[in-house]
Formats: sequence, C-alpha cells, structure tokens
Amino acid sequence: MCCAVLAYVCLGGLAANEMEVAAKQVRPSGIKGQDDRVRVDVKKHPWKTVGRLNRDGNFCTGVLVAPDKILTAAHCFWNSRTRRWSQAKFYHFVVGYEKGKYAGHAKGISYETAFNKLPDLRKYSLKREDDWAILTLDKPLGDIFGTVPLSPLSGQYFVEQSRKNGDVVQAGYSKDFAHVLTVHKKCRITDYIRLGNDRAPVYFHQCDATRGDSGSPIFHLNQGEYSLLAIHSATGKTSAGKIIGIAIPARQFSQQLKN
Repeated sequence: MCCAVLAYVCLGGLAANEMEVAAKQVRPSGIKGQDDRVRVDVKKHPWKTVGRLNRDGNFCTGVLVAPDKILTAAHCFWNSRTRRWSQAKFYHFVVGYEKGKYAGHAKGISYETAFNKLPDLRKYSLKREDDWAILTLDKPLGDIFGTVPLSPLSGQYFVEQSRKNGDVVQAGYSKDFAHVLTVHKKCRITDYIRLGNDRAPVYFHQCDATRGDSGSPIFHLNQGEYSLLAIHSATGKTSAGKIIGIAIPARQFSQQLKN
C-alpha cells in the first residue's frame, strides 16, 4: 500500500520548528523543484471532500464523488505484505482529518476497479491507467461533506488550455508530514500520453505529490467551481530523467460512476 503521514504546515508554509525537522528528512521523490505544498482549512469545500483511507497504520488519499463512494488508487487495496488484495471492510475513510481528529468516518463495504476479476499482481504488472478504484462506504458522508463532480474536460486540449489559464490543484495526505491535508495550487498538467500503443492515455503532471498521495484528487478550478480532473497514481521519470507525476484522467472511471 502507498502509505504516508504529514507534518504540520502553516497557511503560508511550514512553521519554523517544522522547517528544522523537514530539513533533516530525505526529500521525497514526488517533490518537483520547489516544495509548493501549503496547508488548507479542511472545513471548507472542496477540501472537506478529501480524506485519508486508513488500514493498519498505512493510508492513501481519497475523495468523495458520490454520497457513499470515494475514488482512490487501486493499488491501495493490494497488501504488499500478504501479496493479495485486501477486503474493503478493513478500510476506514476519514474526512476533515487533522492532527488525529476527524469530522466524519465510514468503513468500506466493497470496491470496484477496472477489472471484472482482480488480477494477481504477483504475476501481472498493474497498468498505470487501470490504477483506480471506487470504494462504497457504509455511510453517506457525501450528503454531509459534499462531493466533487467529474470534469468534462480531458485530453491534449486541456493540457494546452491549462498551460495558458487553467487552474490545476492537487490535494492529499503526504508521507513526509504528519496528519494534515496539504495542497499544491496552480500546479501543471504537462502531457496527455499513452504508455503503450494499445493503452489508454494518462496525464503527466508537476504537482507535488508523493507517497500517501496515491488516489489524491487533482482538481480543475474554473470560475470558482472545482471539478475532478484526475487522481494521482505514482511518481516516475521520463526517458530524459525528469521526475513526473502520473495521474488517471476522470474519463477512465466516469462510466462506472454513472452506473
């Protein structure tokens, strides 16, 4: 599982004592250039729709997309210790989470992925574009904390528009700080690309997302309204050695949410 914890960040950045701690830590591979993550108010929209998906001290990030459903990364349900898929009932989703406290909590009931039957990841390499999962919760947290609609935009057109005037925002719970939600505002989607000729496209991005941010939302802000453009899946490198984030476009899972 992609797990993480997140230290305390002030609205304008890290506090002085936290900067000393951060300076001693190894720089996470998902930070691209300057670290642009800042803390936000988890009581406000859309941040109150973003939560931590916990299991046995490990966690990923998820976002409410329906009253009783969250979207996250599929690999968060793969137990690397037992080398098998975990049951949904072992997962807890908390929203409004900050420094050990939370505003809402629900347990998992079941989850849906890109596969009719979950593959054996001991034998099968999970394709990045399939790294998404929809978890059904035992409580309709979205009725209380709100949900985020999927963006109707995608593809190379959006990449070009975002370079000009699109506001792209990533929000998640990262590994290198503990127990607060951080956001990278005005980060960039840099490409819309296939990782193989027979594969669906993914986004490359420059948002500061690292371990623990798996499944975290990448929002598009347009005229004050947020929509879900993609979810963060992993950090990788281009053939030229440049660090990039890889995200799953909303169109990959939009049909499942309509059913």
